[in-house]
Amino acid sequence: MEFIKENIDINNLRRFGAEIEINAFDFRNRPLGHNDGILPEGTYYVANLVQKSSEKIVKIHKWAYDHNNSDWIIKPDSSCGIEICTPVLKGWAGLMETCKVIDALGNDNKINADERCSFHVHVDVSDLSEQELANIITWWIKCEPVFMDSMPTSRKRNQYCQLLGQSEIFERVEDGFHSNDYLIRKLGCCKYYTINTYHYYNNKRKTIEFRIMDGECCLDPWTAKNYIRLLLHFIDRALKFGVPNSYYSGDPWSGYCWLDPRDVFDFLGFNSKYNLSPGLTQVYEWFLDRLHLNCNYEKSNGIMGSSARRFAQKEIEDMCSEYGEMSINYDDIFNPNFRI
Repeated sequence: MEFIKENIDINNLRRFGAEIEINAFDFRNRPLGHNDGILPEGTYYVANLVQKSSEKIVKIHKWAYDHNNSDWIIKPDSSCGIEICTPVLKGWAGLMETCKVIDALGNDNKINADERCSFHVHVDVSDLSEQELANIITWWIKCEPVFMDSMPTSRKRNQYCQLLGQSEIFERVEDGFHSNDYLIRKLGCCKYYTINTYHYYNNKRKTIEFRIMDGECCLDPWTAKNYIRLLLHFIDRALKFGVPNSYYSGDPWSGYCWLDPRDVFDFLGFNSKYNLSPGLTQVYEWFLDRLHLNCNYEKSNGIMGSSARRFAQKEIEDMCSEYGEMSINYDDIFNPNFRI
């Protein structure tokens, strides 16, 4: 009997927004007179660049939380200099609007994004129950080390994207799971985990925030395109899988156990059981390539060091060898043939 593969695509309409961090032109974290409302050097230049590339309204603000904004916003950032906030976006059109702005930033020699900069994605979860949100958090914990494997050393040991699975939140978990309310509350008390529910828990907006991506994403539309799509796809898969089984010794799919790279790819549907659409194939190849580029852990230590991640590194190398030559084409960033 012939086995028929299931088709899987990336046609996702869940709303999202991004924070793009770049350096002020004088590379200061805070401008002189910051408390008096003085803007970072280069703010107006960046605003003009964003307006031209997005063809949308751009507003310049003092630093403040912005919620459900319909315009692009430029404001100071205390860690790097300047923060660019997208409007609330969705689908291919929203993704392309983001990529066009990032493309303009990356092609302008006045714009820089050093290791102080990062790329944060807020994803709307207003349509989900607390149980569904807890499922997303639980599967993130299980996949978190592999997602961090795809990041450079500067993010693996960064106080602004701390490993959730290593936090004190999970020190007392034994056979079961934390309550939904407990998880959401704990992730809402601190913004600096790899993901957080800070705005969700504090009644500001019903989103979760992903914080692991480095400054490369702020200047490279190829990275931004695939990273945002990977996060949206991860949420879809987490909702499809539901609550994992309670912990059972020897079963990595149970409880809060961390998954290895092959398991994470199985969770994402990146295996021989599925026919991937052109758009999802791009995400798959990009993610595998990121893992290969960043799976050298010699400069890291602890749980993300070479000793702890040696098995993951071997699996990543084997997966790359088995997959063979990739079809990645950076000219396909804006190609509508890859919209699904």
